[in-house]
Amino acid sequence: MLFGSGSSLSSLVTALGSTARFVRSATKRTEHRVRRTAIARPLSTGGFLGASMTTWIATSPSMLPRTWWMWTLNFGASQIYGYAGGVLATQVVRRVSGALGLRLEIAEDHRERARWLGAAALISISAYSWVRGVLRQREISHLVQEQPKNLATHVVGTAGGLLASLGVLVSVRGVIATAHMYRALLRPYLPARVVAVLSLLLTTATVAVLAERILRGRVLEQMIERAEAANRLISPDVPRPTSPLRSGSPESSETWESLGAPGRKIVSAGPTREAIAATIGAGAAGSRAASSGTADAGTADAEAIEPIRVYAGKSSSRSLEETVQAVLAELDRTGAWDRDVLVLFTGTGTGWLQEWSLSAIEFLTGGNCATASLQYSVYPSGLSYLLDRRSPPRAGNQLFGAVRRRLDAMPEGSRPRLFVAGESLGSFGGNAAFRDIPDLLSSVDGAVWTGTPSFTPLWREIVSRSRPGAPAIAPIIDHGRHIRVVTRPRDLHRNYFAGLYETWQHPRVVYAQHPSDPVVWWRPSLLWEEPAWLRQRFGHDVTTAMRWFPWITFWQIAADMPLSIKVTGGHGHSYHEEMVPIWAAVLGQDAPETDGAAQRSRHLAIVKAIRQINPRV
Repeated sequence: MLFGSGSSLSSLVTALGSTARFVRSATKRTEHRVRRTAIARPLSTGGFLGASMTTWIATSPSMLPRTWWMWTLNFGASQIYGYAGGVLATQVVRRVSGALGLRLEIAEDHRERARWLGAAALISISAYSWVRGVLRQREISHLVQEQPKNLATHVVGTAGGLLASLGVLVSVRGVIATAHMYRALLRPYLPARVVAVLSLLLTTATVAVLAERILRGRVLEQMIERAEAANRLISPDVPRPTSPLRSGSPESSETWESLGAPGRKIVSAGPTREAIAATIGAGAAGSRAASSGTADAGTADAEAIEPIRVYAGKSSSRSLEETVQAVLAELDRTGAWDRDVLVLFTGTGTGWLQEWSLSAIEFLTGGNCATASLQYSVYPSGLSYLLDRRSPPRAGNQLFGAVRRRLDAMPEGSRPRLFVAGESLGSFGGNAAFRDIPDLLSSVDGAVWTGTPSFTPLWREIVSRSRPGAPAIAPIIDHGRHIRVVTRPRDLHRNYFAGLYETWQHPRVVYAQHPSDPVVWWRPSLLWEEPAWLRQRFGHDVTTAMRWFPWITFWQIAADMPLSIKVTGGHGHSYHEEMVPIWAAVLGQDAPETDGAAQRSRHLAIVKAIRQINPRV
């Protein structure tokens, strides 16, 4: 017994020793592979050439002037794409050459010279493309009326892009090293095919866990927490309204805190009755009379009145349907159904609305209007679209449906005229209330959609029905009888090529979009397909030097989007002064007998008043 126990113990010790030696040996091999794969291994020649070529392309212009981080994203994404493509091309060439028995060699005494010549060529081309790219940035700045960035912006962004692409390269090599480690550990115990499959699964699981912890566990959760905190923030610079015609006032059933930060800004802003009267005179145009041609804007005898602003915030204690009912309750409480004009806005991801649109409507109607909206999310538009892209269409559809049913139940002669509007993701959501163009025209008295994303179904229908030969940035549908695409105010009455439209009939719909607005033109298909608007190279505020390149253009325009709302009004995603003449046209305040000079003077006065009342817009 004792002898047998000793023999078993000795065998166990020997087995444990063998296992320990194997683990040490495997660990050393793995560590060596990690160092060689992730750090010490030289760059692929083909990958380096590919990254260099895409870097040259990355300096080409896009829509808006680049900040340092836009340069970083642009350079980093382009170099990653170029390096991966170069490595893949190298592998293909090697396999094809091997299959054909071809072999290319450089004599030993010529290799050093070839290296120096290659390095000189790469440095020269890189320097030239970089300088040319910086000069193009100055051109873009002038086109969108922005101050050109200083040289340090371009230098820092370039360095950041190089570091970003290097970081991704090291990370990819770390993933490869992880796969090698799993293979080394599994190879002694399993067949080769099983090892290959199992190591792939384990590597994928490892990467997925790390990505989940880093991206979702840290980055995404922090973004969500910041968005929710920003929505709860009650700024002392945003006073609570005292007028009972505003949601959030003491008489309102919607509490000040429940509106959310965007909602509080909306109901506390805008002109008062006194400001409207002082700007356009006591005789405010009746928009219904203007649209019928019986009275000119500014000549009716209706006194300016206090406009109505209705808003309901998102709450965890109520559903979207209940939020819509809260909006209807506020419309009932404020007497909005008795106003001449009712405008339903669909907000962006956070619930933000364009103050230029709101104030323009209120001035143009002499305050005889009500605007209504709700908050369906607290996240910025990009994050909202990624996390819950169904909410914007649901919000636009349900709010419009509920209001339309209420109006249909009213006597026809006593209904307010119904208009719909939205900007950016709000336009995408607001358009969803309508099946197609005929449904839109039969359901509303007018619409203004600004910065509409190109993936919006109704916009795609307009593009498909556009007149042959019309520019892609400004399609012409049905000779402009009801719908007009406006890139600048002069497009309201003439098409992009200054050709005449047919008589503009009611209801009127305007899609306002700047050629330099990346939110409008970005779409996933830019990765592999050149869009028509870029082939045509139209656009008064976009450089004609802009070209399409697979993958690269996608990231260039994506990098343009975050700051597009901060550029000068009339460019990018900033729709400011042009909202006054646009809303005047949609409301019908541009009758042929109107004095053009007087109308422009009136619009300028409104623009000035909006800037004075809301200096931050």
